[in-house]
Amino acid sequence: MKTSIKLFMAAIAVMGVIRFVLTMAGLPDSVVKFASMTVIIMAGSIYFAFAATTHKERLKAAYLLILPYMIVEVAALGYTWASGHQTIFHAKEYSFGVGVGAHTIGHLVGGLTWEPLLLFVLMEILWLVYASARRLFASRSTTATS
Repeated sequence: MKTSIKLFMAAIAVMGVIRFVLTMAGLPDSVVKFASMTVIIMAGSIYFAFAATTHKERLKAAYLLILPYMIVEVAALGYTWASGHQTIFHAKEYSFGVGVGAHTIGHLVGGLTWEPLLLFVLMEILWLVYASARRLFASRSTTATS
């Protein structure tokens, strides 16, 4: 595994732990929401859209970027479920009005299915735009020098 994916995975996990610690310390959700795993995942998605050389590598990166997020989310939701202590992980704006049990199962299922696939599609779209632009400008420069 490349160092870059390990760094992104570690950053996502650390941000998730920070988010959990902040919510457990009693900070309001309006502050804790800025400790965002999603921002790191999106940065990683953009990076790997261009750094990964094959579709298979981008698919693997998508799953590996979601893995630490899913672990933190499911663990924090499990804590909320078991303890009854409200955390930002099950705040009204993030839970779509479902119970904590359904929310936990939803993250587990989503983290193994549609969430990494959505990241993969995003990476593929970014790669396609980049590759198309590169080909377009390469053909124009070849035509201009001929």
